Amino acid sequence: MLITDARVKNIMAMNTVLIVDDDPTQVAILNAYFASLKAETIKGMTDPVMALDYAFKNVNKIDLIVCDLQMPVIDGLAFFRHLASINYNGKLAIISGVKSDLLDHASQLAKMHNLNFIGNLSKPITKTALDNVFLNVKSSTERTRFSEDFKITLDDYNYAIENNKIEPFFQPKIDVRTGKVVGAEALVRWKFDECKFISPEHLIEFVEQNGLIEKFTFYLFEKNIQSVKRFLEVDENQVFASNLPPALAKNINLPDKLTQLIAENNLRNKNFSFEITEDNFLNLDVTTLEVMSRLRILNFNVSIDDFGTGSSNIQTLRDFPYSELKIDRAFVSNATTNIFSQETIR
Repeated sequence: MLITDARVKNIMAMNTVLIVDDDPTQVAILNAYFASLKAETIKGMTDPVMALDYAFKNVNKIDLIVCDLQMPVIDGLAFFRHLASINYNGKLAIISGVKSDLLDHASQLAKMHNLNFIGNLSKPITKTALDNVFLNVKSSTERTRFSEDFKITLDDYNYAIENNKIEPFFQPKIDVRTGKVVGAEALVRWKFDECKFISPEHLIEFVEQNGLIEKFTFYLFEKNIQSVKRFLEVDENQVFASNLPPALAKNINLPDKLTQLIAENNLRNKNFSFEITEDNFLNLDVTTLEVMSRLRILNFNVSIDDFGTGSSNIQTLRDFPYSELKIDRAFVSNATTNIFSQETIR
């Protein structure tokens, strides 16, 4: 693949690269790779002690460090600790021949040190693997959403509601055994203008702080229903999921209101699912248990979302009236390469 100068400049933004590996062959390979990406300064070093000294003296000049794990005197993990102690804020990538699970643990350690970790590479390295790590690094100035200091106003919100700027987008659910679409999950999106979206997290925080969460949830669910009608004309057995805020899980009238709304649209409860995150069912109280149980009795589906991120145990699973368990994506997104993730979901 031909890499244009414009693409390299846009993606890399790495003028000074430090390569630390006690194998001179690996240093030479990486040196040639970064030279092809037109990095201005490439420092390849086989002695980790000297490399650390170089990092100390040039901490504010280095844009990227590529570091091996198995090195004499100072191994890669100790190297990370020293980088953190000098507040290195450039990018960090790991290259090593250790087992994949150890490579994953090393990656996690780098993140725990608050280092700007961008990826790891297993030896022997390939051009494809290098491109996957270094040509997918986004510029720190790239913005796809508003920054966190952007403040939503009630006027912004009301205008968006009145002009259908806040809408559901549907992410399909596919049965991996058959390849068939069996439903979808509704995800809220607010298109603020032609170029920018307000993040769902920012939006939900706003409606919660302004006491609008129940009204907003039903507004969004009504819009979901109108879209779902078209999907069900193709396959009447599909199931469509919506997130259920914790506040509504304690609303004793919720099951009846949902049932009435769906009946008014000539649809069936069994085509709808409500997702509640694991953290919200750990302290199960009598009201939440009644609401969730009534949803199930009325033929709604109830799903536990992000399972594996909280402190759930077998008893809480036994007590909660769920019909579906969604394992958090942290366990499945890298299941093809991570041994622990493979064992977890097997």
